[in-house]
Amino acid sequence: MEETNKKSVNDIINEYKKTVNQGNDVKKEKPQTEETAPPKNSNQEIKDVYNSVGKETDPDLMISYETISLPSNDLNYYNTIKEVDVEYMTSKDEDLLTTPSLIEKGTAINKLLKRKIKTPGVDLNNLLPGDKSAIILFLRTSSYGPEYTVEVQDPRTGDYFKEKVDLFKLKPKEIIEQPDENGLFNVELPMRKKLVKFRLLTSGEEEQIRKNAEAMKEQYNEDYVQYSTLRLKASIVSIDGNGDRNYINKFVDAMPGWDSLTIKRKINKVSPEYDMNYEFTASDGYKFKAYLMVGSDFFFPNE
Repeated sequence: MEETNKKSVNDIINEYKKTVNQGNDVKKEKPQTEETAPPKNSNQEIKDVYNSVGKETDPDLMISYETISLPSNDLNYYNTIKEVDVEYMTSKDEDLLTTPSLIEKGTAINKLLKRKIKTPGVDLNNLLPGDKSAIILFLRTSSYGPEYTVEVQDPRTGDYFKEKVDLFKLKPKEIIEQPDENGLFNVELPMRKKLVKFRLLTSGEEEQIRKNAEAMKEQYNEDYVQYSTLRLKASIVSIDGNGDRNYINKFVDAMPGWDSLTIKRKINKVSPEYDMNYEFTASDGYKFKAYLMVGSDFFFPNE
């Protein structure tokens, strides 16, 4: 045994080749018992050696992961999971995030998430936007720490100042209202007095709507994108029981602003995601809350 253990992989392979070349004259007349088992340089042992060599045991050379709880907490109609295993970022991932072609296409983040999510069967497009944001937030804080420098506007003076925010202070919103058995929510319109049923869109659907809005802007040479309107049309399932898609689209186009705002507020209220309203402190100690805007430097802080 001691002599066999000292043999290298190349030694075993060479011995195996000799055995194969000489083995054409050997007849196997007995079943393989403990006494007649093939020698230690068999094909199976070579496979075992390769397998053992391929398994990394040094913790400094292994990539770890953590299990991340999703804000949707099983509320997602399309993807009923509560948590996912997410691998820590590495230097190779930084190469991915700085690839010009991926940045230009806007696909770098999605490719990063597909690489880092290790739970089998998770479709990134079926995750709710809040779940996707939670994974991005974990990757950022676990790689570069919780400090993130942003520019914020003082509501009293209109002047901008820089402040380091603590990303660990961001918490998932508390969702009180639950969807019905079909994954739908209700909202009563104050102007039209109609009952609207809507669903939460997945991150994949929202990205497609954004692309469609940009395409329509270019096609019709418009100065604005219809993202908000297209998003409402896709979210609404029925209006007073009428689920005809053509009717819903026309209804949204003619809907008063107050009704539109009511639906948007309700969607935001029931959407499971992180609360991005952060408390900032001006230089004179004045505290106020403002929405935390994440910039292109989120994964590559300058400070």
